[in-house]
Amino acid sequence: MSNFDVDIGAMDEVIFRLQGIVSDKMLPPMAKPAFRDRTVKQQPYLRTAIAITGLGDIVFNKVMEKLEEVFLRFANNFPADSVSGYDPVLHKDTGFNVFHAHSQYFTKVSAYQDKSDNIDFHPLVDPDNVLASMVGDSFIHAIDNKVQFLCREILPDGTARYYSYNPASIRIGDIVEISVAFVAFPAQGNKYKFVVALCGILVLDQEAREKADILRMRSRYTPAKR
Repeated sequence: MSNFDVDIGAMDEVIFRLQGIVSDKMLPPMAKPAFRDRTVKQQPYLRTAIAITGLGDIVFNKVMEKLEEVFLRFANNFPADSVSGYDPVLHKDTGFNVFHAHSQYFTKVSAYQDKSDNIDFHPLVDPDNVLASMVGDSFIHAIDNKVQFLCREILPDGTARYYSYNPASIRIGDIVEISVAFVAFPAQGNKYKFVVALCGILVLDQEAREKADILRMRSRYTPAKR
């Protein structure tokens, strides 16, 4: 689970799927920048990110405990106190567990990844080619940067249909399932950085959030005078 892979310059991955409610997000598509040169300089930091919570749900909290065990299994393969990075948080206002994951849009060209490893952005992720225009000699969009966006539809016969989904339509309050890869990268000073890399987002249910939105809109209505 945690052997160093010399071909990719990183530790082996472990994939997990977690279900929860979207509590925060930074999802594509990316708007056309006013100053392109300034945005290009931010390439190493541009990312897709999401946070989910169970709002105190027991199952979600138990999953968080299991993730702590995964981190410890990684850490036990290295010298004491040499691995950092796993940092689930409690929401400062509610006290509920929140799980964060992200994926960078770009990978720096190196001995492990060259320009031939570049892949196209999905049209729903980059409809205006804002991100594609940033690919160049120094940074590429590689397979490890790809995040898949899907939606599940339950058909009348009870079977499920999955299809590509526009990330712009994902809202805070939606119920989703995220796929994440746990990987540790070597860092400076004989240290290792534990990273939760976002691989995909599957939208499971938006009905509850939409009903809440309707109720909020109705609460703003002013009854007509008779």
